[in-house]
Amino acid sequence: MNLSNEFHIAFYAATITICMTVLLFTFLQKRTDRPQNKLFVVMIIILTMNAISSTGAALTQPKAAYNSSAYILLEIFQFLYFFLHTALCPIFYYYVLCVTGVIRKRSMLRNIVTGIPLLITEGFVIVNPFFHCVYYYDSYFNFSRNWAEALIYGAAGLYYVLSLSELLFSWNAITKRRSVAIVYFFILSLGGILIQLFDINIKSELFAESIALMGIMLAVESEDDRLDSDTNIYNRKALQMDVHNSIALNDDMRLLFIKIANSEVVERLTGSANNDVMTTAISKYLISLVPRYNLYHPNSDTFVMTFIGREDEEVNDIVDRVSNRFKDKWDILNVELILKAAIIDTSLPGELNTIADVLFVADKLIPANANPEDIDIAWIMRRAEVERAVKRNLREEKFEVYYQPTYNLVGPSLHGAEALVRMIDDSIGFISPEEFIPVAEQMGLVEEIDDFVLNEVCKFIKSGIPKSKGMDCINVNLSVVQCLSPGFFEHTVRIVDKYEVDHAMINFEITESVGADDYQVLSEIAKNLKTSGFKLSMDDYGTGYSNMESIFALDFDVVKIDKSILWSAEKNANGRTILKNSINMIHDLGAAVLVEGVEKQEHIDMLTSLGVDYLQGYFFSKPVPKSTLLEII
Repeated sequence: MNLSNEFHIAFYAATITICMTVLLFTFLQKRTDRPQNKLFVVMIIILTMNAISSTGAALTQPKAAYNSSAYILLEIFQFLYFFLHTALCPIFYYYVLCVTGVIRKRSMLRNIVTGIPLLITEGFVIVNPFFHCVYYYDSYFNFSRNWAEALIYGAAGLYYVLSLSELLFSWNAITKRRSVAIVYFFILSLGGILIQLFDINIKSELFAESIALMGIMLAVESEDDRLDSDTNIYNRKALQMDVHNSIALNDDMRLLFIKIANSEVVERLTGSANNDVMTTAISKYLISLVPRYNLYHPNSDTFVMTFIGREDEEVNDIVDRVSNRFKDKWDILNVELILKAAIIDTSLPGELNTIADVLFVADKLIPANANPEDIDIAWIMRRAEVERAVKRNLREEKFEVYYQPTYNLVGPSLHGAEALVRMIDDSIGFISPEEFIPVAEQMGLVEEIDDFVLNEVCKFIKSGIPKSKGMDCINVNLSVVQCLSPGFFEHTVRIVDKYEVDHAMINFEITESVGADDYQVLSEIAKNLKTSGFKLSMDDYGTGYSNMESIFALDFDVVKIDKSILWSAEKNANGRTILKNSINMIHDLGAAVLVEGVEKQEHIDMLTSLGVDYLQGYFFSKPVPKSTLLEII
């Protein structure tokens, strides 16, 4: 064997080593399910086979002159090389189409037309053993090129140009890293091809292509940054990248969001804080319905399935199957439990139009008390509107404090008023507190709203009007979230003292709905408020949150009995017994009783006989702006 052949074989051996390493890594990482993955594997196999056949040709060529078997092997190796390598550039072209996503927009006819040069050049290779139009061996068994090889190089150049043009036209559809990596493949492999084209004794083509494909593997095929390392499911970044690609290519995409509303049940019932077990169980089922690369897990409680180019009936069937599955129990760590899931079926473009829209839906928390079947894209979009309105009205100080007067039973005479925040947004109009307060709590803005209300109440008290009209106090609602925040007591006192108002003119209302771990903290807060001269009321007694022990432990001045208790007492004897006993127990514990929901004289007559202290309801007034309250009193 001459030195030249040894040099060539070294190139081929290096190519085989690189290709086998890339192939092994690809299969170990299990990145073979996407169409682009399959084409990448085909390119690696072609290069490997090319390197093997080129090695075989280099070994058999010196013996071909005097050994017929060696000559036959030489022809076979050379034929395999040209047959396989001629397909490499066209396959790379279709690989680029898959990576950019352009393949989804291409018609079958166009794909067939762009495949014609491949068919023609492969035809020349197939007939070469008979006509030697591509290559041949001369009488000294030296390799010689023929006219058809120029056509093969021309076709390869055409596919390179097509690939580059598709990449440039779709530059914004894929990440910069992927684009640069593919351009790198162009430059490196083209350099190797040109060197070998002009000097056939330098076998650089296969080596350069193998190095380039290794770069493609690391930058394009490797998806470590797109996958969750623990569950091996496509992550938030993958969702962003793929949605960006679809938007750039104007794809019609349907997205199915599966949002788990009670994931905490897994920890509570299984004793495991590891949510990956739930994620794995759910994703295993969802992957049975769609390919793995169409399932994403952008956050702990949300899964997203995407559909492009699939019939509506097929997608609707999958939506129904997912909905029905979540009505059954799941086996998580040998514990059977029901996972409450909001199934949100939407489209892009249409109901969603940007990556921000998609991520907003993915990240939107589902309240624990919400019915998942009521959650749809309209609910999510309304939630978004309310969030924007809360931020806007806080920034522009457009919240308004309404007041609902309270009355002493005797007379009845004016006792005070409850301050209630209202939001009338310039864009979407009136939004009830029942809607915007939970939203503000989830956004972490409820404390700012509470501060706004307290400031407005202090301004009102500072005016001297409440006291001059016989008001004993103004009731201000406190959220438990606010009470439990660090520095709450000191912060509250600073606001009130800024206006130099009598602490006794403010009656803080608290709904006792905290867990055992927070109860001690709330008790300490209540004690500090009382010691500082503030009054304290329990709100919503009778709604299932309150208990008699808390009335005693928190030393409430007033307990507000919920309107549902009053209305039940009006309807039946059992309800009246509950109301009567509740009033007696509250009085025995040393607290006054205020009953909400008073709407007619019959309510007043009944409550008079039961000896309550204060009344509140539409019989006197609904919540009204301060100007209207002043007219009433």
